Amino acid sequence: MLDKDQIRNPAPNFNRLFSRRSSTIRLTLVTLFIGTIIWIMILKPLAESDTLTSDTAKIKKESTQPTWQIDLKKTIDERFSVYKKEQFEEVALKKNRMIPVTAVLLNWKRMEALQTAVNYISKYPFIKEILVWNNNNKTRIYSKDFKLNNSDVELNVFNSEENLHDLSKYTTCSMAKYDYCYFQDDDWLNLYMDSLYTNFLENPNLIHSNSMPVIYLESRRWMFANADKNLHTGFTWLGCGSFVSRAKVQRFLGQLGSISLIKDRLKLADRYFSLWTNQYPYQLSNPLTPLDQKDGWGVDQWNMVYNNILDATQKLYTALAVKSNSEFFAREEEKPYYNDRIIRAPCLNDKCLFLTNIDPFPHPSRVYYANNITHVRDQESKFNKLDFPSKFFWNNYAYHYAVDSDEKTCWNSFKIPKIGDYFGLQFIEPRFPKKITVISSRDFDASFYIRVSSGGNRWRTCNITSSNNTDHKNRNTFEFDCSNTVKNRQLIRFIRIEASRDFLEPFEICSLILDELNV
Repeated sequence: MLDKDQIRNPAPNFNRLFSRRSSTIRLTLVTLFIGTIIWIMILKPLAESDTLTSDTAKIKKESTQPTWQIDLKKTIDERFSVYKKEQFEEVALKKNRMIPVTAVLLNWKRMEALQTAVNYISKYPFIKEILVWNNNNKTRIYSKDFKLNNSDVELNVFNSEENLHDLSKYTTCSMAKYDYCYFQDDDWLNLYMDSLYTNFLENPNLIHSNSMPVIYLESRRWMFANADKNLHTGFTWLGCGSFVSRAKVQRFLGQLGSISLIKDRLKLADRYFSLWTNQYPYQLSNPLTPLDQKDGWGVDQWNMVYNNILDATQKLYTALAVKSNSEFFAREEEKPYYNDRIIRAPCLNDKCLFLTNIDPFPHPSRVYYANNITHVRDQESKFNKLDFPSKFFWNNYAYHYAVDSDEKTCWNSFKIPKIGDYFGLQFIEPRFPKKITVISSRDFDASFYIRVSSGGNRWRTCNITSSNNTDHKNRNTFEFDCSNTVKNRQLIRFIRIEASRDFLEPFEICSLILDELNV
């Protein structure tokens, strides 16, 4: 049993679990409470809490995985958020659309990497609370072991008696002060915090995650759809940087309480969470920055991943097949629907996001899941029979190559664009652009419109005042005037270059230069 005398101040943390108002959450928490009692008896966690306010997933290794070459320390030092601390003060939050977030980080044996991650994410003002769960019972860590970049961040550290693995990520998030959590493991660093947060702000109900391109490719085959059963879900890795709803985490704990999992599978909760939301996660494709990569994954671990993804999907299918009033598993697909998502990758400088309506991958519903496969590879093979990009193609022409500040690398649209297809940028900080240069690996004509938007819903066509590609046939500069189309000279957050005719071959875009900003 749990020794209550050995726990320091547990009530303030767990009381947060019971602050929800909706009947759905209350129902979830009743089950969560019952499930928690079972977990305590099985796992016997012991936590120490330590608070400080200071002034100061595992991903498979791929030798073919391209990376953006960087000086990590220099990049970390130079990175800063365009969001301001003032935007996240209590008075400001009542008026703006900003969302404060609790960051959840797990520790095992990579203390230096964990310190780097905590120090780095604390400079982003939307991170208002950081919870660190230490799964290593042979090492005790405390708040004083970390240096923060923001005096407004509250840091809490919990030391566990046993390695709870992934499960601790969710039990810790359930104790968060804020309604949304940011997950970050200690083996990867997300250098695109503003980009991921900006996309999250548009649709906070969904899981928003980073995936390295080769894993993004795999994840597009780890999707499961069956309209008859209201099944529309997919898997994503969460520990490389992801925003999630605390309400979904609490519902997930309720799901674990309602569906019995053996102890070993409880500890691999990451394989279940995204799938059991029964929503397609919103993933950005971009290279990741490795920290300490000791104890990398091998074949046995990947077999375990496959087995648990299949188990999670089978259990979800079975739960949805039962006619029930249970609210544990969502049945309605949340907006934006899969086909309406256009944000694809962060810019290398974290000042913008690359967007396009051209998705090279087939819609998940093209593969009908009937709960009749014996391995996730069976699902992969069904996608492979469709017009699906190869690993070689994606490693060389993924989305991020259009915005990596390197004219020698290019994004290829894979599909041949038709009239109305487009690519472009979403700005982290709104602006009023007047010129954009598109650099391609091929001859590139001026058969495009320039459209802009303040909110991403209503698009207005700008007047192109000049188009010039006389010096280089693969480089076209558009000068445009949006003053007559944008009301009250509103700042622009989105710009897209839209095809005014059908093309004969795929786009191959190598770089975009907006005014003097080269992305």
